[in-house]
Amino acid sequence: MKGSNFQKPSNNPSFFKFTQVWQVICFLSITTSLGVLLVTKGWEPIDKNKIYVSGGINTPKEKVLEAMKLNLPKAILEINPKRVEENIRKGLSVKSVKVNRRIAPLSLEVKILERVPKAFALKRGVNGQEKGMIDDGGYWIPIFKSSENKIPALELIIDGWSQKNQNLISMILRNEKDLGSPLKRIIINPNGNIVLQTADFLFIYLGNNPVLLKQQIKSIEQLSKSLPNELIHSSSTILDLKNPLKPKLFLPEESGISK
Repeated sequence: MKGSNFQKPSNNPSFFKFTQVWQVICFLSITTSLGVLLVTKGWEPIDKNKIYVSGGINTPKEKVLEAMKLNLPKAILEINPKRVEENIRKGLSVKSVKVNRRIAPLSLEVKILERVPKAFALKRGVNGQEKGMIDDGGYWIPIFKSSENKIPALELIIDGWSQKNQNLISMILRNEKDLGSPLKRIIINPNGNIVLQTADFLFIYLGNNPVLLKQQIKSIEQLSKSLPNELIHSSSTILDLKNPLKPKLFLPEESGISK
């Protein structure tokens, strides 16, 4: 029996051209349909019920909507996602934010990544003392009334936070493990003087020279290891480290140190 000259359709040049044409037709049909959908749906206005926020455990949706600065209702095509992201970053203390427009179903998706609270914080505002939290980068995290029941249990307190000393606070937190004992409180006075409280020391006075901070932290660790147990375990020892080369120890009744 003679061999057949039949060729598989996949190797047939005519069939290959037909497939290419069909793919182009399908692509044009899909893009045309999407274009029609974009034109018909893209200019429909959306309200706050069509805005979906995810990732905001401690940040209420109302605060996110307020930070977006959109005059709703507004057509989806009139909304600039990048501008909205920038507004949210400026208005809220979030680590990152991503905004996406959706045509089907018509909606705006806002995904935020919140900062992880490291400590409670107090700052002096125009209306007096304000309570909040900070992350390990020293960034301020507001506490909203509607999410007060979701606040994590935090033992560390920052007293005297300001944007000016944010980096300084972050440096102390990054080196917390080198202090030799758990950090309980960071106090920054209006004159810039830094005071620490740890499990071993009632107060540690560091002064107001950030250049010395790393050297001072090293000295705290060394003293925590070398001082007699009766001084350390009493948790009432005061350490003056304004000059890290000449540390001074005091008991509370002996302290006459300027904070």
